[in-house]
Amino acid sequence: MVKLGYMTNAFGPLVGTGGGVTCMKEVGYVTMCDDDVQLQKVAEKGYKYFEMFEGNICSYEGNPEAFEALMAKHGIALLGVYVGCHFIYPDALPDELAKVARVAKLAKRFGAKHIVLGGGSIRAAGIQEGDYKLLADGIDQAAAVIKSHGLTPTYHPHLGSLAETPEQIHKLFALTDIGFCPDVAHLIAGGSDALELLKQYYDRIPYIHLKDFDGTNFVPLGKGTAPIAEMVQFLLDKGYKGDWLVEIDGYPGDPSEACETSYNFLKGKLI
Repeated sequence: MVKLGYMTNAFGPLVGTGGGVTCMKEVGYVTMCDDDVQLQKVAEKGYKYFEMFEGNICSYEGNPEAFEALMAKHGIALLGVYVGCHFIYPDALPDELAKVARVAKLAKRFGAKHIVLGGGSIRAAGIQEGDYKLLADGIDQAAAVIKSHGLTPTYHPHLGSLAETPEQIHKLFALTDIGFCPDVAHLIAGGSDALELLKQYYDRIPYIHLKDFDGTNFVPLGKGTAPIAEMVQFLLDKGYKGDWLVEIDGYPGDPSEACETSYNFLKGKLI
């Protein structure tokens, strides 16, 4: 059965956890929204799974039963959690790994399968010799933590990180065997041929973020120029057994409409 989820970050502004300003182990992404409302909206559009940021998950650390009750209420299950780290600062890495462990423990309890890692800071002085090795080593250590909790780790190349352009992605992936979570729109915006990257790294893909791009904005599936249908068909033709996530963050339109439009686009293609 196809596991298709939706990323809840479309339903509110993106901020960082307040404690992270002065404490590295507390830093993380948070979507400012009502979790009850957003899970209802995702579920009523037809999705059975969702992904959420680490900060949102950790807000339930003291009351995990409340989050479990929300999922049961809406008949929807947690598929993945996105975790961001700097990775290139050796003194900070143990604190970042402690955060990864904290998130992975919660994610496992909540029934998630995937932990998606993002990050790879660019220094004020620019990229330095050795930063890719530091990033790869940090990713590998985080992956080991995630695997110890029985979850699947992947890395998500992202605009504004050390893995933005195709050359940077290749450079990083030559140094680590981490699984690849392609984000279609981020790959295209970074200058990659997204379909070719899928073909090149197919054996490393257990999870994919489907997102369209119109040259300026991330938009609902089918409303941009990304070859979403071709990519879905390629993966299906290859016998892909991994999972799927729709993510339309930063869309200037109505997030509920984007959620529904994207689901309808996948009818007859994936669902």
